[in-house]
Amino acid sequence: MKKVLILGGTRFFGRKIADKLLSNGYHVTFATRGNNKIPHGKNVNHVILDRSDSSHEGWVQLKQTQWDVVLDNICFTKEDAKLIQEKLGGQVEYYLFTSTLAVYKGSKDGFSETDFDPWLFDIDLTKKVTYGEGKRQAEKVLFEDEAFPTAALRIPIVLDTDDYTQRLHYYIRRIMSEESFRLYRADARISFIKGSEVANVMMWMIENHKTGVYNASSNETIELEELMQMIEKAVGKKANIEYSSSDEDQSPFSLKEDSYLKVTRLEKEHYPVPGLISWLKPLIYDQTAQIKQEQKTQ
Repeated sequence: MKKVLILGGTRFFGRKIADKLLSNGYHVTFATRGNNKIPHGKNVNHVILDRSDSSHEGWVQLKQTQWDVVLDNICFTKEDAKLIQEKLGGQVEYYLFTSTLAVYKGSKDGFSETDFDPWLFDIDLTKKVTYGEGKRQAEKVLFEDEAFPTAALRIPIVLDTDDYTQRLHYYIRRIMSEESFRLYRADARISFIKGSEVANVMMWMIENHKTGVYNASSNETIELEELMQMIEKAVGKKANIEYSSSDEDQSPFSLKEDSYLKVTRLEKEHYPVPGLISWLKPLIYDQTAQIKQEQKTQ
């Protein structure tokens, strides 16, 4: 039985990929700080670990095992990347790193994998480490000092019924209550991926031992104005949108420029990339019905 270590990921798509791995006969171990309940109970192992602390006793436990797969959902900095290589180098057959659309910079008609090359990237120690910069630096370390076969999966905003960030809920509730919210632009294009699809792509990459960089997203985009109109139809009310160039109080999906991924490698390798509207529209209606039901019971 293959042994899989999942760093973080007790919620959302981390839980979904754990379901898939267990269904496919993998033995799953979660390594977390222990703040959230571990899914699946007795079916998985759990190691308490502060992954940013090199002296944490959890590393001793993890080093006792040869891992077929390590799925890292909580590597955010070059220090995190260096630590996982230091602690588990030589003990991992395959390492999958959850990266992000935020590694890309600038304005472009969709970002392909080649638009950010971690091998050619130079880490600037004077630069402020934002979420995107942290992921760029982590990719650089992971690929340049490759301690094990490595893949980076770059994803956009993830949506699903169990999205604990509730960013889609934000718009539904605002429109439902006729409260205003801000957007920079109506015509900015955005891409999403469904949480269950993140798990599907991860499983495909693991099973096929895919290395290097992959974008994963629905293969369609949507303008923010169109997205708001879709929510309006589900809610039955008009949105009160304030368009503003100010950075203050912008809503969760607000964009100054287009921000979406091209799934070049997945399509080239004949992965069945799903569309967007086919799952996004039902999700909006489901979430709207759920929120309405919650309000009735309050």
